[in-house]
Amino acid sequence: MPEDVGTAKQLWFAVAGLGVVYTGASVAAMTGQRDELSKQFLDEMHKSDPNIPASTVDLMVTAAFVLTAIVGVLLAGVTVAIAHQLGRGKNWARTVLTVVAVWLGIGAVATMFSFSGDTGVAAMVSGGTSIVQGVLAVGAAYLCFRPDSVGYFQKNPR
Repeated sequence: MPEDVGTAKQLWFAVAGLGVVYTGASVAAMTGQRDELSKQFLDEMHKSDPNIPASTVDLMVTAAFVLTAIVGVLLAGVTVAIAHQLGRGKNWARTVLTVVAVWLGIGAVATMFSFSGDTGVAAMVSGGTSIVQGVLAVGAAYLCFRPDSVGYFQKNPR
């Protein structure tokens, strides 16, 4: 494995780890706004079913927080698995992670322009984590397209 691909693999592991941090910070930020979210959701639910109790809506909001955390951790795990395949020279893994890198890079740029200092600590952590993830992912994608790396991903005629 070329050194650039090994470094890219490690960068993807870091992106996955930061994804877990991002998920935790996002859930913490949502928890800080739990009352507002529950009220908005209750208002929406009352439009379709005026008899729904507030306790049911609170349970649904809690379930949404738990589901968000589970999905975030699962995505980090999938990223690690694909990064491992990247290290084994799988071209499909390079393609998938390149698409993810573009998506994270665009998200990082959007976060930089929408970032404001008047939010809570959890929102600032998730925003900063998003920016660092984008930078690491784009760097990893770049390393996978350097000349030594390209040769590694091409099929050997053996």
